[in-house]
Amino acid sequence: MTLSDKMMEYCQDVLATRVVELLVKRDGVPHTEALRRFMSTETYELLLDPESYLYLESAEYVLDMMDAEQSGNIGRWLEA
Repeated sequence: MTLSDKMMEYCQDVLATRVVELLVKRDGVPHTEALRRFMSTETYELLLDPESYLYLESAEYVLDMMDAEQSGNIGRWLEA
């Protein structure tokens, strides 16, 4: 694994952690529930795809994508 790969994984981990923290704060759910919710989304899968470069975005942006996905607003999800 190259240094670049390690840095990308670190960014993915930090971003996923931050999204979960935002969900906990906003929705008042336990960390495990927030993590389960996030990990069950296509947005999370996209975050893990290095070619999407989603790991370079803010946690708020990713949360907005997740919300659009969950509400069925696929147009907004694809836009984000």
